[in-house]
Amino acid sequence: MQNNEYNVTQNQAPTIEHTEIHVDLKRKGEHPTINTGSHSVQYNNTSDPGQPTIVVQTKPDPKDKPKDYVVTSCFVILLCNFAFGLLGWHYGLKANYAWQLGDEVESRSKAKKAKIFVIVGILVGIATYVLALALFFTLSPLAPGRH
Repeated sequence: MQNNEYNVTQNQAPTIEHTEIHVDLKRKGEHPTINTGSHSVQYNNTSDPGQPTIVVQTKPDPKDKPKDYVVTSCFVILLCNFAFGLLGWHYGLKANYAWQLGDEVESRSKAKKAKIFVIVGILVGIATYVLALALFFTLSPLAPGRH
């Protein structure tokens, strides 16, 4: 049994071949252009149930990409605090990945978390160094000025 719209046999599921076309509607006064390989997708549903859904797909502007703090987190891991640096690095990678997928809101949220972990890691690292030096100079028999 074979249908014109679907290739159906007794042992196979029906398959529909289709092609996606994404039109950039941002340009006014020009003919719309077709985008391929774009990052963000917006669905504009019309109020009429019989009308098709319009899919607008545009690339996010690279200038708007939030700082992901991956490199800064590596320095925090090595020099300040391993735990907070690792968390900052993790959220920095998530922010970068969300940006590549075109999810700008999620990218900014993860970048903000990465920034918080980097700042906390730097503060904890400085406090640790100050405490270690203070204990060394007050309690250690090897401190300068002690015999």
